[in-house]
Amino acid sequence: MYCMFSLSPGMRILVMLLLDTLPMLGNVLLLCFFVFFIFGIVGVQLWAGLLRNRCYLDLPPNVTAP
Repeated sequence: MYCMFSLSPGMRILVMLLLDTLPMLGNVLLLCFFVFFIFGIVGVQLWAGLLRNRCYLDLPPNVTAP
């Protein structure tokens, strides 16, 4: 790993920058999780029971369901 840093000084800067931004990326991921969680709750409340008993198997008269 050290060999990779010694070949390119720019690589060392990029890796250190990425490691420094990890806490901020964690905050962004937490915000995204919260938004998707709220979106899921709203979606379940809006669509709750709307598709109940909508899926059924329409077979021809000469075919029996297992």
